[in-house]
This record gives sequence, structure tokens and C-alpha cells, in this order.
Amino acid sequence: MRTIILLGPAGSGKSVLAGALTYLLRDMGFDALILNLDPAAVVYPYDEPDIDIRRYVRTERVMRRFGLGPNGGLIASIDIAVKFSRRIKREVVESGPEILVVDTPGQLELFVFRHAGMMLLQEAILDIPDNKALALFLFDPFLCSDASSMLSLLLLAASVSLRIYIPMLGALTKIDMLPPSEMKKIWNLLNNPRQILLRIQDRNLPFAIRKIDPRAIKLDVWPVSGISGDGLKELLTKIEDLLGED
Repeated sequence: MRTIILLGPAGSGKSVLAGALTYLLRDMGFDALILNLDPAAVVYPYDEPDIDIRRYVRTERVMRRFGLGPNGGLIASIDIAVKFSRRIKREVVESGPEILVVDTPGQLELFVFRHAGMMLLQEAILDIPDNKALALFLFDPFLCSDASSMLSLLLLAASVSLRIYIPMLGALTKIDMLPPSEMKKIWNLLNNPRQILLRIQDRNLPFAIRKIDPRAIKLDVWPVSGISGDGLKELLTKIEDLLGED
């Protein structure tokens, strides 16, 4: 089995891209399934997920039970969901997909700072025998308005990579909503963090930030659109190169 775990800030297009990748993989003849790991999801931009964490825990119920707001409710939901990680793993193993596409919550602190998020990924997915997994970190172009914003996202991606310990690619999403010239500019910068660092050298930034080694935050980023389908086949080719044949 091969697994693609989509990670990224809220609103970056994870669910849309998860659906687009899954449908394309099915059209290509693969047995591909979607696993939803967002207990706060209510609607999906794809058909109902094949395996859904909301079968075991729903954030709206957790909020009511413990008197929590949306953020606290989601954190508590993930803590509770860890107790069901083996059941989710059993569902995945029994379904036996060739490729599993994993849709995750947009609150990245669940995976960067909190132990429960990584434990859920590890126990439910990554511990499955003979499973080759890859993380796909999504970059919303509308969060890449300037060099400092791009650097912040690359640092966030690096933090996720430090925690997840599997290969990771980047995806610049929503390219159908950008003029081609703007898309190309953002894409080129994300793939060349040295240029991003040069653009912020004259700003009043801490010395340690200005001296970041660009190799430490370099990520291979591919432009895609989950709506128009642009770049999806090229992204899948790169994923195949990294995960290899079964």
C-alpha cells in the first residue's frame, strides 16, 4: 500500500485536492480510497470518505459535552480519536487499497506541537506493514503574498517534516485562480528559498532568521489545481518517483 497524507494550513485546499487526486487515481485504474482524519468536517468536496474518523468522534459533540469552543473542541477530538486509532487502522487494512489518500484538519498545530496528532497518524496509518507513505504540504498562493509569508510557510513545512519522518513534497494549490505570471513567480520563489532570504535581508529581522541555511527549508513544490486538474498528473508522477513501485 502507498499513502499520501495531505497537510497544510486551513483553507489551503486539502479536501479539494484529496478528492481530485483520488478520482484521478481511480480513472488511472488504481484502487484508491479517501481517509478523512478531520473530526470537525461536516461537508466534503468529494463523495463521502471511504473511511471516516467521524464514525468514532465528532467535534460538534465533543464541544457540547465539554463546553468547548471550535479550537478546543478539535484538540480534544484528536486526543479522543487516538483511542480509536487501531480501529481506523483495521478499517484501512481490511479495505486493502493500493493507494490511500488522507485528508487532515487545517489546524497544523495538531501535528507540529501536539503529540496526539502525530500519534494518530503513526498508529492509524504509518504503522501498517508494507506501507510506503509520503506527506504533501499545501501552499495556498493567497498566503504567499510576500517573501516573509513564503518564508513562514516554508519554516512551517520544515517543522512538519521534522515531526513526521517520511518523505515530503510541496503543492502550490489554486493555480487556476492566479494569472499564469503570478503563479510562476510564486512557484519559482518557493522552489528557491535562497531568493526569498535575499529579499528579506534588508528587513529588521533577528540575526538567526537572516542566517537560515536555505537548504534547511528547501522543498520540492509542484503547482496544481484540484478544481481544473492542472498539474495533477505531473504531481502524481513525482509522487510515484518517490514512493516507487509496489
